[in-house]
Amino acid sequence: MIYLNRDKKTKQLKVTDGLKSRDPRQRHRIYELASKDKPFRISRSKFSDFLTCERCFYLEIVKGLKNLDTIPFTLNNAVDELVKKEFEFHRDKQTPHKVMTDNNINAVPFKHPDIKKWQDAKNRGIDFIHPKHNLKLAGGIDDVWLNKDNGKLIVVDYKAQSKIDEKKTKDYLEDPYHDGYKLQLDFYRYLFEKNKFEVQTTGYFVVYNATLKRDNFENRLDFTCDLVPYKTNSDHMEEKLTKMKKVMDGNKIPKSNTSCQNCAFIRAGSKLLNGK
Repeated sequence: MIYLNRDKKTKQLKVTDGLKSRDPRQRHRIYELASKDKPFRISRSKFSDFLTCERCFYLEIVKGLKNLDTIPFTLNNAVDELVKKEFEFHRDKQTPHKVMTDNNINAVPFKHPDIKKWQDAKNRGIDFIHPKHNLKLAGGIDDVWLNKDNGKLIVVDYKAQSKIDEKKTKDYLEDPYHDGYKLQLDFYRYLFEKNKFEVQTTGYFVVYNATLKRDNFENRLDFTCDLVPYKTNSDHMEEKLTKMKKVMDGNKIPKSNTSCQNCAFIRAGSKLLNGK
């Protein structure tokens, strides 16, 4: 799809040069222009971008190339918000959710004064200032549970999808499109550990699947709920963060991932515009 640039407040069409704003109030969003005295914020999604394509990451984060807009997944977001409300009920009462009891997990949603901050992916999230790299690493969690048997935290992410029953969770973690999901839980575990929390190795994806086994819509969707365990690993984080910081501090644009569609689009478009 082709998207037009619009003012976020007025929704009116707005001229774009394809770059992030150089307004002094926005300089903190571009590493090259940001104050080196303050930690530069890197979100979980931008860290994932680095691992996907170093060139795209560098052009956006360091040089300020504006990423292409996308339409938000409003239905998925609605499921997330409603699920959070459901778990919030059990957090207040410190009772287990049905998905916990159905899977013999002795846990309750973790009650902490910062839970709302941690769940605010857009503006806050749980964060850690890396002293060596001067980076503020941040990620907005869906939820975190407390294992009542060992007192450790469990990192959790909600997922909404619609697949036929025999494929709704089969080989869920082997799907290459879900590699980013696994990185999510690794990243969250890392942040909680850096905030001095004990985190158990096994995290979970709570997968809500909209069933298609119906004859008509009737203005509603029916969901099943399944739990997919994942053995988290935060040991690889430091090595990858060090590599990312080295790329950020470098003066050379990194090589492209040969499978990156964004890079291919830029290269092919440039050739066509130059008559090649």
